[in-house]
Amino acid sequence: MRTLTITCLILLLTSSHAWAQRPIRPLLPLRAWTLQDYTPIPFAEALTLPATLEPASYAGVAMTTDNTLIVLSRDPQPFLEFAPDGRFIRGFGAENLLARAHGLHIDAENHLWVTDVNDHVVLKLDSDGQVLMTLGTKGQAGEWNEAAGQHLFSEPNDVALDSAGNIYVAQGHGGQVPRVLKFSPTGEFIAQWGTRGYGPGQFVAAHAIEIDANDILHVADRENMRIQRFDTAGTLLREWRFDAMVCALFLHSDGYLYMTTGFDGELARVDSEGNVLGSIGSPGTGNGQFGEAHALTLDAAGNAWIADVINRRVQKFAKQP
Repeated sequence: MRTLTITCLILLLTSSHAWAQRPIRPLLPLRAWTLQDYTPIPFAEALTLPATLEPASYAGVAMTTDNTLIVLSRDPQPFLEFAPDGRFIRGFGAENLLARAHGLHIDAENHLWVTDVNDHVVLKLDSDGQVLMTLGTKGQAGEWNEAAGQHLFSEPNDVALDSAGNIYVAQGHGGQVPRVLKFSPTGEFIAQWGTRGYGPGQFVAAHAIEIDANDILHVADRENMRIQRFDTAGTLLREWRFDAMVCALFLHSDGYLYMTTGFDGELARVDSEGNVLGSIGSPGTGNGQFGEAHALTLDAAGNAWIADVINRRVQKFAKQP
C-alpha cells in the first residue's frame, strides 16, 4: 500500500514529459544492511580520461567479452572504452549517432545494442560502432502495429537477448506507451505486452531488462518500484516489490541480481527470491553518492560500474576480497 501511494503521488505531481526528473517526494533508502564488500572509488581514480575529453552525461555501461568497459555517452562521441584497470583505450562510433542515448547491452559476440529515447530506435552495431540493424522508425514515436506496417517505438529504454537470440525491448521512458516488445534475431516482430498502469503486467516506465539463464525476463518497472518477471511469451510469473525505485538491473555470474535505485541513489544485491541482501550508496554528489544511478554492470572481478547521468561520471564500487 505504501509503494502504491507513493507511486500515485508521483503520477499526480509530475507531468507526462518529466519522468526522468527527480521525484516530488522524499528520496527513499532501501531497508537493508550495508554492502560491506564494496568500496566506492572516486571517478578520477577509477577511469582515466584523456585531457581533451571532459566528463559527460553517461547513460550506459557494459562489459565486452574481453572484460573492457564500454561507456555510452550523451556527448557527440557515443562510445568510450576502458581497460580493466581504468586506462582509456579509445573513443569510437559516429559523432551524433544518437539523439539521446539511453540503454546499452553487449551480446556474446560483442555486438553493441543501443537505445535512443529521442529518435525512438534500437540499433545493433559491431564492436567498432558500425550500424548493422535498426529497429523502429527514426524520429517517429507511436505504437508498433505490424498489420498496418507501423514500426514505431515510444522511447525505447533498454534491450536484452534470450538464449535463442530473440530481441526484447523495454520502452516507455516518458510513460506514454510502456511495454515490452519481442523480435526475432533478424528483427522480425513477434509479440508485445504491457500497458500503462499499476496492476500486474502493467508499467509506468519499463526502464531496464535482463534475461537469466532460464530465459526468465526481469523488467524494472521504475516508478512502480518493482521488478516484474515474465516468460518469453509475456506471461507474468512473479513481481518483486521494493521500498525505492528500480532503475538498472544486472544479472551476475555469482547468482545474484544487482540493481540500482535511480534518484534514490543505491546499489543493491538481490537474491533469487527478490530479497534485498544489502545496499550501498545515497543521493548526493560525493564519492559513493548519486544524482541518478542510471545504468549498471559488473566486471569479471565483481567490481560494480554505475553510470550517473546527473553527476556526469561513472561511479565504481570496488569488490573487496
